[in-house]
Amino acid sequence: MAKEILNKPGVYKFLDKSKKVLYVGKALNLKQRVSSYFNGNLEDRPWVAKMIPLVRNIETIVTENELEALVLESALIKKYKPKYNSDLKDDKSYSWIHISTNDEFPKLKVVRNKDLNTIKRGRLFGPYPSGSSVKRVFTYLRKIYPFCTCTKAKKECLYFHLGLCPGPYQGHISREDYRKNIDGIIKFLTGKRSSFIKKLDNEMKEYSSNKQYEKAAELRDKIADLKYLGSNIQGEFFEDEKSYELRKKSLHEKVFSDLRKELNIPQLVRIECYDISNIQGQDAYGSMVVNENGEIESSEYRIFKIKGSDTPNDPAMLKEVLQRRFSNEKMTKYPDVVLIDGGKRGLRSQLLKVEGIGDDRAKKLILRFKNIEGIKESNVEEIDKVIKNKKVSEAVLKSLNT
Repeated sequence: MAKEILNKPGVYKFLDKSKKVLYVGKALNLKQRVSSYFNGNLEDRPWVAKMIPLVRNIETIVTENELEALVLESALIKKYKPKYNSDLKDDKSYSWIHISTNDEFPKLKVVRNKDLNTIKRGRLFGPYPSGSSVKRVFTYLRKIYPFCTCTKAKKECLYFHLGLCPGPYQGHISREDYRKNIDGIIKFLTGKRSSFIKKLDNEMKEYSSNKQYEKAAELRDKIADLKYLGSNIQGEFFEDEKSYELRKKSLHEKVFSDLRKELNIPQLVRIECYDISNIQGQDAYGSMVVNENGEIESSEYRIFKIKGSDTPNDPAMLKEVLQRRFSNEKMTKYPDVVLIDGGKRGLRSQLLKVEGIGDDRAKKLILRFKNIEGIKESNVEEIDKVIKNKKVSEAVLKSLNT
């Protein structure tokens, strides 16, 4: 039965002879997961051994990624209430997302059924059948809305340096702005994304009209991420599961069509994205990622080891990568659009010109202020919270405003 199932992420349903749904599950690789029910040792999963003889048909729905599979799985379990999912409801592996909303700076964590009795205050979201998937979604949300998971501390935690914690206890973010992040997460988890996205869209337009283009761009990216994470996905799945593939195709076509019109080009089929990694001078690499007709073409992914520079010089490295790519006679497909990631690196280069600013301080400033406009609009006191040297902080502000 698993021969025609694809090696892609998605959701699977086991049905009995009367087409009643027995079980709903999700997988990163549908074919491997479904095959495991028929090829593996079932002694450690007695419920599977009991269910499999009843299975007469398998239906799958391919999704774009694991996040969409997680959302769809939860929706279908609520819709069909399958017997063998219900039998697992008391399993301690079920996960919840807890937000300590009563705290000054609310924290988020993933908890299991067995830990629920320890939760006294705050909000719970769930249950979710797959703990590992919830943690991955948890991490992705954190990239959009950085939040704190540690106790009050004087020093910044590791997550702060990774850009995943805004450092509320060290004064890097106001209570009001931190709460905005938490509100965004709650609205996403409760399905109230549309109104929140509309609010962000209005803020983006206001920044744009005030010529604060970098802040507007940040909000634009956040809006795109929120839409990608699942705007209206669950509602559509409830209405019509079979519409998923059509919806996905339609969405890709619309995005490409809108972008083509915005760029005023005759066609938009192929996009190539370039980036420089490990920019410490040595062992630097350029990467090329290809999107064709709305799909990532992993077979065309390329890595270019930088040959012509022994010192950090992003423009020169990018120039080398592009020259090598477009002079390669074997790479005959040409892009309609080329995207180059260079925003934060340009800021980094400017910061490194200031005496007293090294890699570590430059990284901290970028994590705190995000872009040039963010630093320009701050003051010496705010910069000094990161630098811890007033003279250098003054030099940073002076350098970027001249």
